[in-house]
Amino acid sequence: MPLSAVAENLWVTAQPLRFLGLEVGTRMTIVRLGSGDLVLISPVRLVEGDRPSLDRLGTVAHLVAPNLFHHMFMTQAQALYPQAKTWGVAGLAQKRPDLRLDGLVDRAGCLEEVLEYQPVDGFAALMPQGICLANETVFFHRPSRTLIVTDIAFNFDETSSLGMQLAARVLGSYQALRPTLMEKWGTRNKAEVEASLRKVLAWDFDRVILTHGSIVERDGKAALREGYEWFLGRSPS
Repeated sequence: MPLSAVAENLWVTAQPLRFLGLEVGTRMTIVRLGSGDLVLISPVRLVEGDRPSLDRLGTVAHLVAPNLFHHMFMTQAQALYPQAKTWGVAGLAQKRPDLRLDGLVDRAGCLEEVLEYQPVDGFAALMPQGICLANETVFFHRPSRTLIVTDIAFNFDETSSLGMQLAARVLGSYQALRPTLMEKWGTRNKAEVEASLRKVLAWDFDRVILTHGSIVERDGKAALREGYEWFLGRSPS
């Protein structure tokens, strides 16, 4: 499994992933804490052959399902690292009763004063089956000033598949760090989202790692603020 170093003690790995017929891709973020323990945020599909790449970095101690959508590969991650603590979000136990959960990241907190996290309340998406709450929690790697998000924002660009580029243009999210019209139409309580975004924007981040789309290496806070002005119809801060 190829790992890309983003900053000191911070890596990502990407895999193909199709959603609604489009190649959206997916990305897992690996954070090494001060203890040497590793946190895997939004695990991709992992197999035994991936262990050496991860084990060279440290001990996989935490597996995180950061919202109600990104839990597809948690079972494989748990099988590979049964000793790791599995973190989920509110509602995941009901959605995945088969999945062992050891704790929740459903309120603001921090792991070893390195990795802070904050729920984004009220955020939802309009899916074919109806409106679906994401219950997403986002993360802030303080040492590298990096925000880590899953589905509260995307950044599709010329590196995306042609189909995804076209869809992103139609959905208003091409070459822009923001949600799509699916989330804009699906989110009913934008006041809750706005209150959460104020807390996120209070973090001193510059880089933004996304699960879908290209990483924003600089000026990420300004880009996210601008993206949410479009989403909310007003500035979140």
